[in-house]
Amino acid sequence: MNDPAHCCSPAQAATPAPPAAGEPAKPEVADRAAYEAEIARLRIREKAHTREGDAIAAARRRLPMIELDPQTPLTGPDGPMTLRDAFGGRRQLIAYYFMWHPGRPAAEQCEGCTWNNSQVSELSYLHSRDITYAVLCQGPYDESRRYRDFMGWDMPWYSAQESLDTLLAGRNIGLMHLVSYLLRRPHRRVARRGPGTRGAGPSGSGRGAIV
Repeated sequence: MNDPAHCCSPAQAATPAPPAAGEPAKPEVADRAAYEAEIARLRIREKAHTREGDAIAAARRRLPMIELDPQTPLTGPDGPMTLRDAFGGRRQLIAYYFMWHPGRPAAEQCEGCTWNNSQVSELSYLHSRDITYAVLCQGPYDESRRYRDFMGWDMPWYSAQESLDTLLAGRNIGLMHLVSYLLRRPHRRVARRGPGTRGAGPSGSGRGAIV
């Protein structure tokens, strides 16, 4: 027979014992009706949160763009080039500003930038939408390009080191990775839409500009 000292009623079994010192608290155990009532109340808050998030995202999409000089200098595989060249003839440019620590080995370069760009492989879909994806590294071209090759990446890679004060005006250069969404306008300058100061967020916190 079971030891009465170790038996308990169903009601007693449904009530967890207080956590021992140092142990994390555990959720209460309840019946299905209590659970459904609690989650129904929570869904009201979740839906309000979702609607507010959608409204904020829509407001961010409507932010004005900043005009940039299409002749802003960059460095590429053939030497000096311009921001307009980085569009590759397409209408829009997604520019990833890769953080860089000059003179440091590969293992000490930005883990976040490395992880994000390791997810970038097939670009044909973007190209079909008239969009170019390119890295504008915050460090020197030759040194950072070796890192790109070491990682086995093949996305376009340029150095924006000499133009960071223009391209990332108002941002903490070298202290965060950023994504910019740039729009090329025929016979006009470049427009940029961009983020606040949080770095790469859900779609990459980006900043927008027109070239």
